[in-house]
Amino acid sequence: MALIILATLGALLLFLPLYGNPFILMLLLSLSAAFVGSTIPGVDNMATLLRWVSILLLLLFGIIQKKIGFSLGLLFFWGYVFFGLIFLFRAISINWQFQRSLLLLIVAVAIPLAYTNESYKSLKLSLVAISIVATFFSLVNFLPLLTHLGDAARFSGYSKKAPEYAMSLGGLLPFTFWGLWGAHHKGIRVVCASGFFLGLVSLILSGQRTGTIVGLLSIFPLLLTSVRRENILWFLLVIMPPLVLGFILIQHSSVERINFLLGRYSVDSGLSDRGLIWEKSFSAIEENFLMGRGIGAAENVLSDSFHNAYLEVWFNTGLLGLLLFLSSQAYFIYRIIFWRGISREPEIRSGLSLALGYMIGFIFMCLFESTGSGASNINVLLFLFLGVMVSSHNLIESASPQTVELSRKKVEAVRNAGR
Repeated sequence: MALIILATLGALLLFLPLYGNPFILMLLLSLSAAFVGSTIPGVDNMATLLRWVSILLLLLFGIIQKKIGFSLGLLFFWGYVFFGLIFLFRAISINWQFQRSLLLLIVAVAIPLAYTNESYKSLKLSLVAISIVATFFSLVNFLPLLTHLGDAARFSGYSKKAPEYAMSLGGLLPFTFWGLWGAHHKGIRVVCASGFFLGLVSLILSGQRTGTIVGLLSIFPLLLTSVRRENILWFLLVIMPPLVLGFILIQHSSVERINFLLGRYSVDSGLSDRGLIWEKSFSAIEENFLMGRGIGAAENVLSDSFHNAYLEVWFNTGLLGLLLFLSSQAYFIYRIIFWRGISREPEIRSGLSLALGYMIGFIFMCLFESTGSGASNINVLLFLFLGVMVSSHNLIESASPQTVELSRKKVEAVRNAGR
């Protein structure tokens, strides 16, 4: 009941200031459905329906308003999805895989259509909204941690599995950290600060190493951008609450819990049998490394996850699909570096640091978990959204006129190449 009340209040908090922007509302609805599908048992079908409806509305709004644009990174990602569809009927469970593949395809098309030619102000409003959602997610998943301080096991919050919880929270952590520094309204900064505190503590104490490393890697570029000599005192004030809160919780944890966490984060803890899993994955890929079997087919080959998104993408979509998936990531990182070379405005560079941090965390996550190859999960939605943001030419709106004038030819050249 408490979760339902918090969800209702959170929905009202987000809806009231955003009712005039259907794109942001539909994006948040898609993100919320991705949360619900992985955190509340027994509502998977409803969450899937909600994802379908919200993403179809995104697509519809984009088409009606003719917000159609392209970038190389998005085309690469679409190519990866198309290859997953082309070889779909080689998958074992055709009906289920077709539904998932089609959903991923619609996600890949709908978000770029909805956000093409959106102003930077609208994109920033989306970042603020996601930061608030991330804070809500951190809060509702932190509360159960207080009752698990005696358990010598990985913490999963409201999620079905610890990896799902950690990957979602790790991907959202840089958004709360960005909101802490980048939001203009003091109230929102306070809200995001609480989300960052609770999220960071929950990640570390969850015992889920990959998610924790993803979260820490994701905030590192923001640290370099946001923390300067003149605000070092403010940074110390920001970082102290998580340390104090974590210390207090450790003091109230059982000896078994502490020993478990020390073992999980030990250098000698190993890869949790991932080496053996990857060997089996390579053996399955070698049977036909050029041709894919359809998105989702990997789940029917091994009893466990591939624990590597790149291997799963390779098995599902073939070598060309893997190259397209890698190319989409490489292009988005290139765009981030390109924009950072043009803009000197702190606000723009902060948003780019958020995007860079998330991309770095996403790549690391793909190395050790298969979440990055999933259909419309929270991590893929955020990956595509930030890809759209750094592909947008409206980022340059807030750059100084002198910089724009000096870089006009370079911007036009990249714009023509990205169409």
